[in-house]
Amino acid sequence: ELNVPVVCLLSGEDAFLDGLPVEVRDIAWRTLAERCRDVDLFIAPSRYFAELMARRLSLRPEQICVVPNGINLSGYSVPQLAPNPLVLGFFGRMCREKGLDTLVDAYLLVKQRESAKDLRLHIGGGCGPTDEPFVEEQKRKLARAGVLDDVSFFPNVDHSQKIAFYQGLFLFSTPALFGEAFGLYLIEAMAAGVPVIQPRHAAFPEIIEATGAGVLCEPGDAKSLADAVENLLLHPLHARHLGRRGRAAVEKDFTIERMAEKFTEAVSGLKARS
Repeated sequence: ELNVPVVCLLSGEDAFLDGLPVEVRDIAWRTLAERCRDVDLFIAPSRYFAELMARRLSLRPEQICVVPNGINLSGYSVPQLAPNPLVLGFFGRMCREKGLDTLVDAYLLVKQRESAKDLRLHIGGGCGPTDEPFVEEQKRKLARAGVLDDVSFFPNVDHSQKIAFYQGLFLFSTPALFGEAFGLYLIEAMAAGVPVIQPRHAAFPEIIEATGAGVLCEPGDAKSLADAVENLLLHPLHARHLGRRGRAAVEKDFTIERMAEKFTEAVSGLKARS
């Protein structure tokens, strides 16, 4: 009726739709696919998610393009010295889906090794009432292993506190179990010069390939993650090199300004259709 193009964003809707009650799940997907015919362009944050949603919604190739997420680099800097003692960090909603228990299990494994006996663990991100029982379960697990004093929790931090959190890390991992469409926390860690360790699935391989800022491990595999952590602890110069590459990649391709430019490029060709 307005005679203007319609542009929609894709940013992780599949997990929500798949989580709907079974009696309405298929109806929701089918209705969404039908309404997608009215959309001129879908913008996804990664090739992985673009291809996934193109299949699930039967989108035409010309209907979808990729514009990676970007962040505002204001306030981010790369510390000159590594933290002492070294710190492994997690940031995201403190829940099973984000792989927090996988990271805790990996931390317990790596703490048994001589190379990581002094390693600390910092866990930050959203923690609501429904997440608290799961977090308490992880704390009890850490306490039974005698390492709870080496772990710090940073729930529901503000923006400046989040930046400070990243700048206090040596390594970063949020080993999400589901098909993460992007993972903005990776770009935030890289902006602080922190190398990342992520599962070999979803958008993670694509982001690490584009930035050269980390390594991959096997999804849901605490030992694989622990081995990757130990390897970077044993090669700190390589870890710092990965961190510097990540910062340079973010400055070049993953700023909010670059995201705005690519978004503008993507939609500019639609004006002739109005």
